[in-house]
Amino acid sequence: MEENNILNKGVYMLYEIKDDLAKNNELREKAIALAENEKRLAKRLDTAKKNLASEINGTISKRRGEIETTFNSQLNTNRTRLKKVQSRRASAKSSKVSKRIEDETEDYREEIRSHKEEIRSIFSRNDIPTILNNGYCFAMFMPTNLGDYGIIGGTLLFILIVPVIIYNLFLPDSLAKPWFMVLLYLLFLGIFIGVYYLIRKNVYSVKKRELKEANRYRNKIADLKRRIAKKEQKIRKDADESGYELEKFDTEIDEIQQQIDQIVEEKKNALSLFENQTKRDISNDINGRYAPEIEADEHALETTREEKHSVDSELNELTVKISKNYESYLGKEVLSLNVIDTMIEIMNDGNAENIADALDYYKKTVDKGLQTL
Repeated sequence: MEENNILNKGVYMLYEIKDDLAKNNELREKAIALAENEKRLAKRLDTAKKNLASEINGTISKRRGEIETTFNSQLNTNRTRLKKVQSRRASAKSSKVSKRIEDETEDYREEIRSHKEEIRSIFSRNDIPTILNNGYCFAMFMPTNLGDYGIIGGTLLFILIVPVIIYNLFLPDSLAKPWFMVLLYLLFLGIFIGVYYLIRKNVYSVKKRELKEANRYRNKIADLKRRIAKKEQKIRKDADESGYELEKFDTEIDEIQQQIDQIVEEKKNALSLFENQTKRDISNDINGRYAPEIEADEHALETTREEKHSVDSELNELTVKISKNYESYLGKEVLSLNVIDTMIEIMNDGNAENIADALDYYKKTVDKGLQTL
């Protein structure tokens, strides 16, 4: 083991140590520089790849949106046209249906006009006030159907409700007494019965026969109106539109619908082509523009990493060598270029024969405080 003891060796060994220390420092600085360069290249490469992906996705999204916007605009235009034609068709049909109803119910309506004229004539000939020629009065004095009895029920309900409304909303607190509610009911009921009695006694009892005749005409009118309603309902439910001359509308609607179907199919094909080919072509084009920069950075990064790996390996080996062969003999505080240069100078001046003597001389004369550091 004696040959491994550097303390017994001469100045040549200090030159070797100096070379190793200088080399170690050089490798360490180079490793730091390579690490910074690796970080910079990796960041630049990552940014380039993100920009590439962003441009590809943005361009694809924009192109797809343009295709959809173009076709959707055409579809909206044709759908608007379709709605307008359908609306005109519905309007034309409604007009034709109304005309058909009018034509097919003309006899009924003529009879109604005739019966109304008869009723007016009865009232006029017999000096009956025309104000009583209405459905409400006939219902109250000569009810003949459920509708008339419904009017009577509604009148009674009105007499019951109105006093309650007046009592709760319009009376001052001083009059809001239960007895006043009874008074209101008696008042309304008295007014209604009094008016009803006067009209019945002075008109309907005196002109009973004439009014019954007028009521018969009224019932005939009601029957004719029911026939008209049934006829109208039947016509409106009739699915046969051949008599309404709507063929030109149907032809136009069919043409527009065919155009819509064609645009929908073209849109589907255009999007399919875009997804299967155009999107790939866009990606390839953008990749081609970014490729030189990315490939150069990838190559530079790979080269830097290989060089750093080599430097790290060499640095590690040299660090182990210094620690194993020098540090254990000299101490870590001595292993600096300045100290080694000083020890070389000590030996070259003849103040020491070996490294041990040079170290001892250095500690005693050059750096007396070294041991206390």
